[in-house]
Amino acid sequence: MAVPADRCGATISGGFDEIRYTRTLPGMPSVYIETTIPSFLVARVSSDGDLAENQAITRTWWERHRHRYELVTSEVVLVEAGSGDAAVAAQRLVAMRGVRVLADSPEVDFVATELIRRRLLPAKARLDAVHVAYAAVYQVEFLATWNCRHRANPKIRSAIKTLFDELDKHVPVICTLAELMEHHHDL
Repeated sequence: MAVPADRCGATISGGFDEIRYTRTLPGMPSVYIETTIPSFLVARVSSDGDLAENQAITRTWWERHRHRYELVTSEVVLVEAGSGDAAVAAQRLVAMRGVRVLADSPEVDFVATELIRRRLLPAKARLDAVHVAYAAVYQVEFLATWNCRHRANPKIRSAIKTLFDELDKHVPVICTLAELMEHHHDL
């Protein structure tokens, strides 16, 4: 499913045989932006202290650090970001403008299915598996997320690494923006 170029940037063609995208910013690390990032970016500040801190980190990273990375996403993220309250959804989609959209492919579906089939992620977390699969298939260095239940979870990260090593797939660094800034702020 293609995304109009005027909505969020260029769509990259893909398929099992031509799945690698051309880096437009050579030498810059790539980051897959999943749905929690634009959600935290535009949401009203939470009264929950931890959540409010993560929102502040998201805003700081987006304003001060995102230019240090090549940002990519998927149509799945855009569909998720475009749902819900129309005004807030529009803000999320505006925030995603300029982020490259990776094409869907059978390989992404295969990897996501393996994550579920092998019970690394529960079936109800299919979209979480899809985000991880995009980052792996397109060899994106980092997958930025605030989902610590199904993605930025040390036990799950370890299991994903084991599976991807077995499948001979790239293993993205799955991390929160706090972790990304802490470990890669010197870029």
